[in-house]
Amino acid sequence: MSIKATLNRLNEIAKQQPLVGMITYTVLGFLRPAVYLFLVPFYTRHLSTEEFGLYDLMLVVSGFAMIVVGLRLSSGMLTFYYNYIDDRAKQKQYLSSTFTATMLISICILTIMFFIGPDVFRIIFKSDEVKFMPFGFTVFLYACMTEMGMIYYTFLKNEKDLVRYSSLIFIQVISVTIFQVLLISVFDMGVQGALLGMVFGWFFVLVAVLFFEKGLLTFNVNWDMVKATLKFSLPLIPYLLIYWLLVKGGRIFLEKYSTLEAVGLFAMIMTLSRLIILGIEAIVNGVRPFLFDQFALRDRGDLKQIGLLTNMIIIVPLITIPVIIFVGSHISWITGDVAYVAISPYMTLSCLVVFVFLYVKLFYQQLVFSKRSDLATILSFVALIFLVSGFMYWIPYYGIWGVLYATLLANIVLSVLFYVAGQKVLPVSYDYKTIFVYPILIFLIAFILEWWMIKSGFSYSAFGIVQLIILGLFIIVVNWNSVKDYKLVFMNRNK
Repeated sequence: MSIKATLNRLNEIAKQQPLVGMITYTVLGFLRPAVYLFLVPFYTRHLSTEEFGLYDLMLVVSGFAMIVVGLRLSSGMLTFYYNYIDDRAKQKQYLSSTFTATMLISICILTIMFFIGPDVFRIIFKSDEVKFMPFGFTVFLYACMTEMGMIYYTFLKNEKDLVRYSSLIFIQVISVTIFQVLLISVFDMGVQGALLGMVFGWFFVLVAVLFFEKGLLTFNVNWDMVKATLKFSLPLIPYLLIYWLLVKGGRIFLEKYSTLEAVGLFAMIMTLSRLIILGIEAIVNGVRPFLFDQFALRDRGDLKQIGLLTNMIIIVPLITIPVIIFVGSHISWITGDVAYVAISPYMTLSCLVVFVFLYVKLFYQQLVFSKRSDLATILSFVALIFLVSGFMYWIPYYGIWGVLYATLLANIVLSVLFYVAGQKVLPVSYDYKTIFVYPILIFLIAFILEWWMIKSGFSYSAFGIVQLIILGLFIIVVNWNSVKDYKLVFMNRNK
């Protein structure tokens, strides 16, 4: 069998066995951003606490830049792909039009930022070390390349082209790792070396994309398709900005009221807690094509499969909770910098803060599929009021605790609003025991156990070990029967 035939056969297996495809996309979706987590011991060995805080702040800026540089045309591929499901030529035209338009818009915004960026950074950031040149410009360039690449990544996931998607992910992960290590340790470029390593990762991906997809860049852009996508993506931008504030905005306020060292400590807390976010994003990205296939069938959709898919979005990230708390309480295993030992008391609450945000992502899928980005934005403004008010009130008094309190409150508010709205536009029958009851019990056990052990004189190291055993066993027991359901629905079914 030829290589091409073998690759085609692998793609067919992924399409015929949904669970195989979902697991693969989930693992790959986790691997791409997780490379930065795996490199944390390397970062802490070569960057000071302040430099690590600066690097994290630039990652925060890159998250903002990704929202605005391409006017978020990449989000349109999630659903507009299905508008042309019966017309292959139009699908390809939509792909090339949005890819090219994103590149052109990104170049324009990057040019504007070249001139106004230094002044914007001076207004927003207190520390003189946080400079637009070269740091800010580099992350805006990285954001431009990311938005172009994400259009093609999403297209491949919708196509369920497992082989090509996997190839691009590995190209990016390997490139980022090699160049960050070289630029930081060999060329001694510090934070700028880390940022350039990220740029090189996307550069090689885009070169491969243009090689794979002939004619992707086009002079014949279908601007009607682009305009239709902008009608969806532009109302989504305010929501995405609020999403960015919910997940990363606390660093901006913390830098304003504190120091880069405090930002560095908080960055380590959220880097570890980000395992949950990575789990959430990976699961959502892996499940979404299959979930949207069922949503598209409307009344003919498989309710059992929809229920199990939504349960996966909760269960898999939940498994990471005791692991993250354990690692946070043994942070000295990762870095020799004793300053990071101070993060241990924050880990349980930070995991709760991030996990609650999972419900926002879960219920948001109903709004996205229904193309109700306008509704998502309106509701997000309500949560924004709680978030910013909490930041301004709590951070000056409680520092890192204040960031966590404000973010938790905003996440709860937005989760409730999205649930109510999502059930109105696209009702879904959730397994409430799995979705709500089990997570509540797990966090209740964690908080009570932490309070009792620390009050009794035990160390956080001991707490990390005990909770890992107890919570790990609890999660396995309550989800044991679900494994049989997944095998029945996915492994023995051809789509």
